[in-house]
Amino acid sequence: MKIRRMIKANSFKNIVFDLLFLLMAFGGFSQNSQTSSIDLDGIAKQIFVDMNNRDFDAILDMTHPKVFDIVPKEQMKTVLKTMFEGTEQFSIEIPKIIPKYKVSEIYSGEKDNLKYAFVSYNMKMKMTFHDQEFDDEAKKMMASVMKAKEMDVEFISNNSMDVLMNDRLTIILKDDSTANKWVMINYDPDSPLFYQVLSSELLEEAKEYKQNLMLESKKNSEN
Repeated sequence: MKIRRMIKANSFKNIVFDLLFLLMAFGGFSQNSQTSSIDLDGIAKQIFVDMNNRDFDAILDMTHPKVFDIVPKEQMKTVLKTMFEGTEQFSIEIPKIIPKYKVSEIYSGEKDNLKYAFVSYNMKMKMTFHDQEFDDEAKKMMASVMKAKEMDVEFISNNSMDVLMNDRLTIILKDDSTANKWVMINYDPDSPLFYQVLSSELLEEAKEYKQNLMLESKKNSEN
């Protein structure tokens, strides 16, 4: 029974990660070619504002057009609504706040007129499972798996937990494929969608930036 619960918990964990990726992964913003770091700060803030407003149409209107070659728009809207409205199996509550975030300088790529920057932040949420409860062993397993995803878990009951998602990284970019419009994609090296959208050059730069971000957090925790 315990093993069955652990397997079931792990499957829900994968569902939640997929939903979070679809929620935060994509957003596009029409900007001119001379966008400054101040403008990028506003772009970064807007994705949180739209999420707080639960404005699904606004989120879809800001979505990178390449995404709809992979996930149909109506299907993505259904996923977004499910994320906030919940299902019979589970629900997720994300506070309506704008987290503290940091926007990097703007970098230039070698091909396709690529410009990009990075946005880093932490985010909190509460997860509640409606059709199961976790014993101590399953709680330990869940916390361990999510820790590997840079998520700190604190169970507040046998079926709900607070989650802190550490060192989230979002990439703001524009190039020829986006018609010179700024778009956003969440850093998620475990998702095939991530690799289908970005160039190998940007994938490498994002990986290095993420590693440096994690190293800096590690140093701060040791001080």
